[in-house]
Amino acid sequence: MSFAFTSRRLTTLALATAALGLASAAQADNKNLPVASDGTMPSLVVTSTVPGGAFAGHNKRGVALDAEAEFPASRLTAAEQAVFAATFKPKMAPYASAAEALDPESVINSDRRFRVYPQESGYPYRAVGLLTFNQGSGSFSCTAWLISNNTVATAGHCVHSGGSTGVWSTNVVFYPARNGGLSPYGSCTATRLHSVTGWTSSANPEYDYGAARLNCTVGNTTGWLGRAWTTASQVGVPIGIFGYPGDKLSGTQWGGAGAVAVSEARKTRYPIDTAGGQSGAPVVQADGTGPGTCQGDCGIAIHAYAASGGNNSGTRITQAVNNNLQTWINQP
Repeated sequence: MSFAFTSRRLTTLALATAALGLASAAQADNKNLPVASDGTMPSLVVTSTVPGGAFAGHNKRGVALDAEAEFPASRLTAAEQAVFAATFKPKMAPYASAAEALDPESVINSDRRFRVYPQESGYPYRAVGLLTFNQGSGSFSCTAWLISNNTVATAGHCVHSGGSTGVWSTNVVFYPARNGGLSPYGSCTATRLHSVTGWTSSANPEYDYGAARLNCTVGNTTGWLGRAWTTASQVGVPIGIFGYPGDKLSGTQWGGAGAVAVSEARKTRYPIDTAGGQSGAPVVQADGTGPGTCQGDCGIAIHAYAASGGNNSGTRITQAVNNNLQTWINQP
């Protein structure tokens, strides 16, 4: 069994070593080859194998919560919030296979989700936010979560519509800790989007993940989540999922808790209720639970798809996925 954890504290590695590390992961799975919306080539890096804690962020006394955001904190009126809700529809994965059902997320039986007030609840909830964007002529919403002070992870279909004829998202805006019409930490636009060829060329649900580089460093205030990968089975690992479902009041964060039910090479499956709009939400492993030595709040998968065999699912954070996320964080 192998295990690695990535957090704010990274080991500095030589570029040659980094290139070899990412190349070996890519050779094992060439559909994880990274692509970017602006055509740039990422600098090759590998992630730290030194365990560390996720960064809890800081709220310095006397400093505005939105001090490091691109746009200031705001509160929409009821009328403005109604327009916002009518404009941005939950993004559904357009290439969901028959095995994944036709709907990318679902409430499995009775709805067991609970509302989260991310600013009041603090970290890690405030590191999760609402993501809005355009694809073609449509306006959509997803969920995204900070993995550094200026980078968010999300589902691949939230940054690219999928497949060789697909398009990159435009007008991407991230609202950390959004709560209805309130954006307490302000908002930030995306300057570069990332995914992998397995999604942008093949629309393969096993590679449905991506990231967005933000035009701000709001994560210094909100904090960001760590990431953990392991080759061991994840079955039984306690997890939580936090995101922005489209079947609830627009812009409100909801959570669900349970345990991993099925562990696959590239998918993690769980009987936790979700709905459209939660695509991109973090599947969070609690501190000290499950295989390995997760320290802090660790994302182990990126939620994306509906119930198959009674379980919703996410793209599992493997070593290759983890390396790509770190490469995208480090790219200037």
